[in-house]
Amino acid sequence: MVQSMDKERAMGIIKHEKSIVDFFTGAGTGIIVSCLCSPDSLIRTTAIIVGITMIGIGWYKKSKSDKKLVQYIKEHD
Repeated sequence: MVQSMDKERAMGIIKHEKSIVDFFTGAGTGIIVSCLCSPDSLIRTTAIIVGITMIGIGWYKKSKSDKKLVQYIKEHD
């Protein structure tokens, strides 16, 4: 019973982290794609930098999440 609850809690954490990663990478991609159609300006450049930063944060969080997942799997094998 305790193992089942621990597994459910871990899966909830994994799903939450995945949704955060998806938010950052998706929003960053959307910002960059929307900037491709806009005219050159300082605001466009700033938005592209923000989009690239969001994608970078998403990738960083994904790598940390993957490491935690591998560690969890090793502990429970």
